Amino acid sequence: MQWFWLTLGILSVGYWAELGLKAKWSQARGARELERPGSSLRHAAGDVVGRLEIPRLSLSTVVFEGADQDVLERGAGHVPGSALPGDRGNTVLAAHRDTFFRPLRGIRTGDVVKIHTPLKDNVYVVKSARVVEPDEVSVLQPTPEPALTLITCYPFRYIGSAPERFVVRAVLAR
Repeated sequence: MQWFWLTLGILSVGYWAELGLKAKWSQARGARELERPGSSLRHAAGDVVGRLEIPRLSLSTVVFEGADQDVLERGAGHVPGSALPGDRGNTVLAAHRDTFFRPLRGIRTGDVVKIHTPLKDNVYVVKSARVVEPDEVSVLQPTPEPALTLITCYPFRYIGSAPERFVVRAVLAR
């Protein structure tokens, strides 16, 4: 029985190490792609959309197109069908609470959120943060003005599949 637990522990550490390396490699590749002259904003699954930064929280992560498990293991994901950063409408980004969006637990109204894309830089200001049920899809709805919605699971320190969602809404700074 002791060998079982030892083997399970080794496999678990290996799995988390693999995820960590995948994330670091993807973040580095995405950062290089964003800085490359002449890079363009594409929309295929897994492509780099931009870099999300919240300076006060020291949050900085590359945003990839899509919100499937593979994308969310590499960085934040731009929810397909939502507006692109800076465009009219609701830009929706998702990430895991125990990796890229862990700093969101300290978000406050008035915080500055920046999104750097190959085409332009956008600055948003946080207007609200709230906890919702997973089936509350109204947070994904288009908005008449440029808005940014960040979504992650909640509570932040929950072990396993978290029962709620933490939603941050920001508006484009004028």
